[in-house]
Amino acid sequence: MKETFIVSVRNTAIAIALAASALPAAFAQSGSVFVGGEAGWIDFPVQSNLTREQVREEFLQFRKNPVGPDGGRFIGGEAGYIMPQPKPDSPKPDPVMSPAERKRFQELYPA
Repeated sequence: MKETFIVSVRNTAIAIALAASALPAAFAQSGSVFVGGEAGWIDFPVQSNLTREQVREEFLQFRKNPVGPDGGRFIGGEAGYIMPQPKPDSPKPDPVMSPAERKRFQELYPA
């Protein structure tokens, strides 16, 4: 009796996990905007300008060279992406924003 209860709980947990992992795919055609306050983010639909064949071609190109726009390489499995290592002579990022950077940041992420 106890073993069937454990199996039942495990199967339920697996079903919930699978449903939760599929949830973001349902919102693949939506965009979000941060409005702040209690509302937080508001989603709105986004219409794609690509045809099915164009999307398929992009996918096949990515399969040939699995590098993302940020330079990360997709390796799959548990690791997922590997980000490129910075070059030893690359400048360190400045933790203090310039007035122009702060203005742009506030435009992109209003509070």
